[in-house]
Amino acid sequence: MSKKYKIDHIHISEKVYQTLKEMILKNELKSGEKLNQEKLSRMLGVSRTPILSAFSKLEKEMLIEIIPRKGAYVKKLSKKEFVELYDIRLRLEPLGAYEATKNAVDKEIGQLKAILDSFISAVKQKASKLLSEKDYVFHMKIMEMSRNSLLYRIISSFNIIIISNIQGLLKEPEQSMEEHIALYNAIRDRKPELAERLMYEHILDSKNRINQKILNDNK
Repeated sequence: MSKKYKIDHIHISEKVYQTLKEMILKNELKSGEKLNQEKLSRMLGVSRTPILSAFSKLEKEMLIEIIPRKGAYVKKLSKKEFVELYDIRLRLEPLGAYEATKNAVDKEIGQLKAILDSFISAVKQKASKLLSEKDYVFHMKIMEMSRNSLLYRIISSFNIIIISNIQGLLKEPEQSMEEHIALYNAIRDRKPELAERLMYEHILDSKNRINQKILNDNK
């Protein structure tokens, strides 16, 4: 684990929480990995108290699980949990896309375009290790633009734990790219119903792929 995450500012517990969350997103803390309090304390330059505080918050967000007498682990999803999380995304992210289309200002739409361009560049360069993170940033920018902070927090946690439990994207990068472009265009053109439908179809396709993978694994 890299020393770039050294913590030396105020609001220590919150910074530790944000740092651990980022490390899970970037797969520096892997699904199922046991979290060593002493090792994390040394790496971040903090005491165990903010580490434990961050663990408590991460557990509430389903990013880690604390097992009595065993310790804390990065959450490893069951097949059932995968499907359940996609069911939630399928209901909530289209709402976020709808509200983002209505509420976003031009500056935010410009920021979303820059994020999309970064995703497109990663696809064209076949930078597979970056795609999940850039996909996450694109989705979360839309949720941020919805102006619904609770929705943002829910989707952020769910998307991070999904990313930490899979390798890469569920669909071909080129397909995700085309779907992201269509979503961006709907938001830019201020078509909330279209953005809502495109987001629903985008998530539904991923859910169907999860279901198909489960069926294949059970054969």
